Amino acid sequence: GIRNDGVGAYSRVHYGSNYVNAFWDDSCFCMTYGDGSGNTHPLTELDVAGHEMTHGVTSNTAGLNYSGESGGLNESTSDVFGTMVEFYANLSTDNPDYLIGELININGDGTPLRYMDKPSKDGASADSWSSTVGNKDVHYSSGVGNHAFYLLAEGSGAKTINGVSYNSPTVNSITVTGIGRDKAAAIWYRALTTYWTSTTNYANARAGMLSAATDLYGAGSAEYNATATAWAAVNVGSLPSTGGPTVTSPGNQSTALNGSVNLQIAASGGTAPLSYSATGLPTGLSINASTGKITGTATAAGTYNVTVTAKDAANKTGTASFTWTVTSGGGTGCTPAQLLGNPGFETGSAAPWTGTSGVVDNSSSQAAHSGSWKAWLDGYGSAHTDSIAQTVTIPAGCSATLSYWLHIDTAETGTTAYDKLTVTVNGTSVATYSNANAATGYTQKSINLSAYAGQTVTVKFNAVEDSSLQTSFVIDDTAIQTS
Repeated sequence: GIRNDGVGAYSRVHYGSNYVNAFWDDSCFCMTYGDGSGNTHPLTELDVAGHEMTHGVTSNTAGLNYSGESGGLNESTSDVFGTMVEFYANLSTDNPDYLIGELININGDGTPLRYMDKPSKDGASADSWSSTVGNKDVHYSSGVGNHAFYLLAEGSGAKTINGVSYNSPTVNSITVTGIGRDKAAAIWYRALTTYWTSTTNYANARAGMLSAATDLYGAGSAEYNATATAWAAVNVGSLPSTGGPTVTSPGNQSTALNGSVNLQIAASGGTAPLSYSATGLPTGLSINASTGKITGTATAAGTYNVTVTAKDAANKTGTASFTWTVTSGGGTGCTPAQLLGNPGFETGSAAPWTGTSGVVDNSSSQAAHSGSWKAWLDGYGSAHTDSIAQTVTIPAGCSATLSYWLHIDTAETGTTAYDKLTVTVNGTSVATYSNANAATGYTQKSINLSAYAGQTVTVKFNAVEDSSLQTSFVIDDTAIQTS
């Protein structure tokens, strides 16, 4: 069902008199249809019905606000899936097309309500994004999303589909090659149900769809690149990179002799999957060809010139070079080491971390910073508390730094801190974050723990969520590094 609870929604017909509209109502969990002008043109055409039902789906998933760009995206989502319902049914009496409400004759001249291939044909809708598009009525700002979906499904330029002629223009005459409506709809639906929130605008809609395309078809796949291209063609975001992968240099590295290493190399772009190799690594270190993580124990002092290479499926490569110094130590009495066990949660279980069951997670709904696993605290949209903690001993004579990568995703709005994550050391708060700190992607945080040298400490991440609107606190690649 629309709420994924097995409960059906009902439809009210013959609403009012001369009522020229149809609408979804959350309060009754129902669709309502008027009979149109003169009570002779019921608004029960298939794509209109699919449109109204989709408002129910949107309300129970992303919950897109019905104003500004999110309101336009809300309307666009209903047009997208209303159109998909029409293509799925493939009725001889309602030829599937990319015209919205073409059979209800609401304009009185046989023209449709909206055109997905060129929205401006209705005289008011936007073909592409501008900084003022959010000021339009949501039925007209929806043109940006409608146009992007049409381009993703069918591509740009002139064509005839089911006997209907289309000619879809693009910003800067960008050429878009369609991937088919089923794939386009799958990407849109996953973005709606997994990545979009109540305040998602068109830029964030694009980002969510790129994440969805990665989940479904792989980073750098033809579907991923088509998604980026379709949005660029309506002036949202940039074209995808057509070159090889780009490797981000981690900067020059220094490790003490016999020190352990856990360094993630990051690469982006290219055609997935990527493979990694390295030359000049210090003795005792190696790189994982699949993940790009360098691990091991540095067993020979010296300065090494390292080059890391990422190669994509098209055999295009990108490189990054840096120096790696392995020092023999200066007699400080401190052997540099990383103290936390299972720091990236890649064992697939919590141990030696303790805390709430199930927070160590590998679902694609919230991506890991590296690898596949991370700790996902809260995100329920109801009163809830999650925590995870680990106890270690910081050797005397050592400096120590706690670091971790944090991503915060929220459905809350505004700057009021409703949901909070607190980091404590031996029960003392050392950092606090909230829904107000939400941002795209991960940010690395670090806290000086040198004052705890010679002590056994318990580091704890504790997340508390209030009674409504989810906030997810996602933690990965933790470390307590001594030096």
